[in-house]
Amino acid sequence: MRSCLLAICGSLLLAPSLFSQAVIGAQVRSGWDTERTRELDSLSEMGKSEPASKARTLSVEEADDPTIAGRAIPKHDPVPAARKAAEKAEKLSKKGRHEEAAALFRNALGIDPKYYEAANNLALELEAVGKAGEAENVLRGLTKSAPEHVLAFTNLGTLLCQEHRYAEAETVARKALEHHRYSFKSNFLLGAALIDQGHWTDEAKIKLEYAQVKYVEAKALLDKWPVKAAAN
Repeated sequence: MRSCLLAICGSLLLAPSLFSQAVIGAQVRSGWDTERTRELDSLSEMGKSEPASKARTLSVEEADDPTIAGRAIPKHDPVPAARKAAEKAEKLSKKGRHEEAAALFRNALGIDPKYYEAANNLALELEAVGKAGEAENVLRGLTKSAPEHVLAFTNLGTLLCQEHRYAEAETVARKALEHHRYSFKSNFLLGAALIDQGHWTDEAKIKLEYAQVKYVEAKALLDKWPVKAAAN
């Protein structure tokens, strides 16, 4: 049983997953909010849905993982020239000039290779121009170099779900939860990725029950739970 999107802003030929309908507009950029609309198919009967969340910066990452504020996370102040390049990139991105934005984020990282937000946002710009493979590589690198942050994990999981690579998205979600047990989005990612593989399990239900605190889409999936799902 699977409910899919017919289109995402009219740009994709293949229909994304249940997870994508909720989080494709919830990828995290630093410094501005991004919203994308999605048209749901007749099976879901949910009409048009608002994005699952607005964009966040690292400074408010605890909004996703409530335990982050209580942990010691290494802070990094970007080199001023790198920050300036990133700010210009953000402005270009808001105008839809993603190629130029990506180039500036690369410049920022050339100046300051440890600029986490610039790397995260570079991945999102690469995805926006159809370079999903490059975006994936950037995000996978971030999950290894800075696992104390949850952003790259959930953005990577979102990307994999958009490509219908649900088993891989499940793996990423499980890895995220090793570091961020209470991340709402990581729990949602795991629950939805399991469902998109046809696994309506107790584990998936528990994850969605937790995530519904923040994601109304999780509640929508729970409302559609098959009576005999436990048998799958």
